[in-house]
Amino acid sequence: MQTSSTLSIDEEKGKLDPKYEKLIDQFEQEVAQYDTMARLAAIATFGGVIASILLPLLYLQFVANVNPYHAFASGPMLYFVIGGILASKAVPKLLIMYSNHKKHEISRLKYKPVTGVCMCDLYQFRTHLHKMDQAENSAERMRHAKLASYYKQKMGWQ
Repeated sequence: MQTSSTLSIDEEKGKLDPKYEKLIDQFEQEVAQYDTMARLAAIATFGGVIASILLPLLYLQFVANVNPYHAFASGPMLYFVIGGILASKAVPKLLIMYSNHKKHEISRLKYKPVTGVCMCDLYQFRTHLHKMDQAENSAERMRHAKLASYYKQKMGWQ
């Protein structure tokens, strides 16, 4: 584990040790499938809510040939729509939680013994260091510096 007294000058300027850069890149490649899964689940939330509302309306209007508003008011179709909306919110949330769990498991089992820190935190630290360097104004730079400092403290490097 690295302490604040052993941080290199490069890190203070916004650069990580090349060994950490390589490990972060390797970690990103390993968890890319879980990131994709989480991204698709987030998109599915929006699409599922819209489909839960529109598909029953279209079905009632064109297939069942009944007034959809009357069917919602007098039948179980309203419960079907509400259940679809809730499922559209819950299932993607579970997928996102699963992908985060798998990423932390990979980090904890494979990388933490080598680096001494969670790779997710190290990745966020690097991201904010890069964003701090690319910031266009001082307020943005200060925001990313604070976030980088937060992750540095969270990893126990400060």
